[in-house]
Amino acid sequence: MLPIRNSSEMSQEGHGSDGDVEMGLNTDQVTTEVFTGRTDKTYSIEEINKICNEKAQEAKTAAEKTIEMIEADRKKKLEKISQLRTELTNTINDANIKINKIYEDLKKI
Repeated sequence: MLPIRNSSEMSQEGHGSDGDVEMGLNTDQVTTEVFTGRTDKTYSIEEINKICNEKAQEAKTAAEKTIEMIEADRKKKLEKISQLRTELTNTINDANIKINKIYEDLKKI
């Protein structure tokens, strides 16, 4: 979790008469400090919100593409099932016709 600090916190620090550090908060500009191995970077709330919105939009776009791919695959499979069902029905009908013909031929004997 990133610590949120006021950008002017450091300049507002003071030492009280008892030696404790007193902190006065100035809420003019709140920034988030990200500590890296070599340098400190600060980001404004607006920048963080922009990054969050971009990442949310990327996730939404990826989800939409995934849904489209799943729907296309489902449609393709349904078409294949329909085709196989038609072929099976035709095969059964052809077999029934042949069975009936053989039955009629056997009745004549």
